[in-house]
Order: sequence, then structure tokens, then C-alpha cells
Amino acid sequence: MSTLYLLRHGQASFGADDYDWLSPLGLRQALSTGASLAARDLRFDEVFVGPRRRHLETAEALLAAMPGAGEPRRTSSLDEFAEGDALMRSARRRLGEVGWPQDRAESTRLYGEEIRRWAAGDDAIAECTPVESFHQSVTGWLHELVGEPTSGRRLLAVTSAGTIAVLIAEVLGLPRTRLAELLLVLDNAALSELVFQPGRISLRSFNSTYHLPADLMSRI
Repeated sequence: MSTLYLLRHGQASFGADDYDWLSPLGLRQALSTGASLAARDLRFDEVFVGPRRRHLETAEALLAAMPGAGEPRRTSSLDEFAEGDALMRSARRRLGEVGWPQDRAESTRLYGEEIRRWAAGDDAIAECTPVESFHQSVTGWLHELVGEPTSGRRLLAVTSAGTIAVLIAEVLGLPRTRLAELLLVLDNAALSELVFQPGRISLRSFNSTYHLPADLMSRI
């Protein structure tokens, strides 16, 4: 039996001109995660990392705290379906500037609405990979990984919430329309865990933040 740990990147720069950077809090989350895993003497046979800057920054900070860790392997199939700022632009186009809220809570709600529209198959959202092709790419990577005959491996994949939501939904047999429910509850730097052998894969844990102190918790 092998184990695949799925780590959502640390907090990115939501609301900034360029979303794809770890915020100061996001960097602390990644460092704390690495220190916690190292304290448990958890070592990975291979580390996969998505192509975004925030994915690599999270992986590098985490692995710096884990002696003997190898170089992460950049993996395009672990990309996110869209950037946060792209979703916000889509919401702005839909509402117009006159109806755009000024408070963060309402903006966050609209952000979630765009994710739900995407998961429901709305292909009118610009700058987003359509849910069907995104699902095929992510699950194709998973099934190729699970099909490898080697057992007893410990693997880590550092990626984004949408990618993790697809992987969890695939393992649980959930329809794509349920993706938003999984995606929107994932915390920054949260760990989920899958166990697998050829032809069989199961969920062991989802969205765990036991490794983070309370003052480092965040979702967006």
C-alpha cells in the first residue's frame, strides 16, 4: 500500500495585482508544515509540484525543513483551473462596476459563486479551463500514478484547491457538480491523504490542518 499526501499551497496574494505569490502568512504556513512533518520523521520518496509559482514556493519552503528531501518534480497536470484574480474579473463582468460590493465578505461570496458556476459546467467564464477537460487531466494523472506496480511509497503533491477537489471527488465517486463544495472548504496548507495500490484507492483524511498553529489558519 502506498500513500499520496495532497497539500494545498500556502495562502496566496488574493486581491493583489498578481495572485500567484505566497503572502507572508502563506510562507509561514509552508515553513510550519515542513517543520511539523520533519518532527514526525515523515519522508517522501517523490514530491510532485504544480506549475504555479505559489506551488513551487510552498514546496521549497516545506522541503527546506526536511533534511535529505529531493528536488520536486514540476507536473503540469497539477495546475489549477484558474487564478483567483481571473474569477474576480469574471464576477465583475457579470455584475458590472455599479453593482460591485466594497466589503471583502461580499466579494468572497461572489468568488464562491464563480467557482460554483464553473463546477456546474458554465463555459462562459473567461480564463478558466473548462471543468470537463480539467477533470480529465487531473484524474488521468492520478490513475497513471495509482497504476504503477511499486508499493510502499510515500508521495507528496503540492497543488491547488481545485485540483485537490477533483482528486477527492474522483476517489469518492462524486459528480463534478459537487466539486465546489469540496473546493470552498479547503484551508491553506491543508493536507489530505490517499492510500492506494494498483486498481484500488481510498481516502484516509481530508483538509487536515493539525500541523498548523491556530494563528496560521486561513482559507483564502
